[in-house]
Amino acid sequence: MTVPKPLITLAATFCLGLGACAEVEEHRVAKNLDPNPTPTSYRVCFGNSCRLHGRVSLTPEQWQQVRAVFDPPPVDALGERRAVAQAIAVLERFTGEQTGTSEDAPGMGVHLNPDEQLDCIDESTNSTSYLRMMAADGLIKFHNVGFPAHRFVLSAWGPSNTATMSDAASHKRYAVESYFRANGEPAYVLPLDVWIEGWTPEDGDPPET
Repeated sequence: MTVPKPLITLAATFCLGLGACAEVEEHRVAKNLDPNPTPTSYRVCFGNSCRLHGRVSLTPEQWQQVRAVFDPPPVDALGERRAVAQAIAVLERFTGEQTGTSEDAPGMGVHLNPDEQLDCIDESTNSTSYLRMMAADGLIKFHNVGFPAHRFVLSAWGPSNTATMSDAASHKRYAVESYFRANGEPAYVLPLDVWIEGWTPEDGDPPET
């Protein structure tokens, strides 16, 4: 599939390819990350740009529902990426119940109370914590969790941030993108270079490989 590029991709203008921008992209929102998220205690962002913070505690039964997404265990990296997308949805539902963000809409959304909405900074920060908790529990075996990445493109969705992980064998990087969907829906998992070029849901289903 060919992904249409935005009219202007400033990331490409200012950087000589993805590698030249990687350090800046990865650490743009890293300051918001919980240094040690665990299922019994992890910090999340909401209210746009990590303006608000909350701490969430899952019960053993709730975390078991996350584990159930990986049962039976994926047999390859593609299967694992699909499981990660579903597990993000489960964790968003549990988190939303405790933070009042269950009605978070896709993108910036429209809310009478902005405290209930998440933007891409909130989403990428929270999804990184979710990925780290999955990895620490041995649920993610074929990938390494990375720092959030940033893109600056002129499009209807505007600049954006995403959680990332990389294939442990090929080192190919993937965006774990929950910003484009409502709370509790599976994340998009797509090649990071495609995301950097400006992919949005209007372009159709993203490539999985």
